[in-house]
Amino acid sequence: MTLPAPSSPASPSPLGGEHGTGVTQYLQLASVLRHRITHGELQSGQQLPTVAQLATDYKLARVTVRQAYGVLAREGLITSQRGRGTFVSTLPSSGADPLLRNAINDPRARDIRFDILEQRRQQPLPEGLARGGTTYDDYAFIRKIHVHGGEPFCLVEIHVASEIHALFPPDGEQHHKIAYLLDKYAADRMHKVQQTLTVAPADLLLAQYLHCSFATPIAHMERRIFDTQGRIALAGRFWYRGDRFVSDVEMPFDTWANYHGALIPEALALPPNA
Repeated sequence: MTLPAPSSPASPSPLGGEHGTGVTQYLQLASVLRHRITHGELQSGQQLPTVAQLATDYKLARVTVRQAYGVLAREGLITSQRGRGTFVSTLPSSGADPLLRNAINDPRARDIRFDILEQRRQQPLPEGLARGGTTYDDYAFIRKIHVHGGEPFCLVEIHVASEIHALFPPDGEQHHKIAYLLDKYAADRMHKVQQTLTVAPADLLLAQYLHCSFATPIAHMERRIFDTQGRIALAGRFWYRGDRFVSDVEMPFDTWANYHGALIPEALALPPNA
């Protein structure tokens, strides 16, 4: 069995060297195969190439391929059968779980466990989140993990203005999303939301928190909510496992295509024809 050729025969390995990327080649190979599996390019039950064949295709040492297969086997993505070969495991449809979609996208979602890792009171808002904006005097800080179906899908670090946090019921963040609490107890004081979404590989700490492999794709969302006086009432960072993330948005086409007010100022820095 063969995969699509990753490069021309005369090319070096398309995965590059460890020094150029900071990620070892077996983790790079595991990331490539993981992407093909979770996005349906490699189907459940499909046989994968032998170690020797994949080593030749990607111009890697056989031990590198064995290490990559070992990572995917520990994640439950592939299985090896002596004398038969290596196969893609039977997997649930990626992103199709309606309960997970609800857990990520609905502030009212209840099918979530909130594991509180750290809480601090009367903290200043970090400059990386304030970015010159008008802030409250101090904030409540919460670090937590969102868990669905027994698996973590998001690490959250969130700062809520102390004045706003005082409106929430005691220990409310242990039972509800902060977005739900903000809507229920302070919606009339809120004005606008800014969100920025980027993608980056998981570092060792994120891999530990989210139970994923080092360098697994992570969706990083940064959110700021401003009150009616222009102050930052909430600011937070959210790290989602790439294989457990889906963002659902619906809006009128004209709003999507033409309403510049839907974009944060940094996205409008260049002229339209630049």
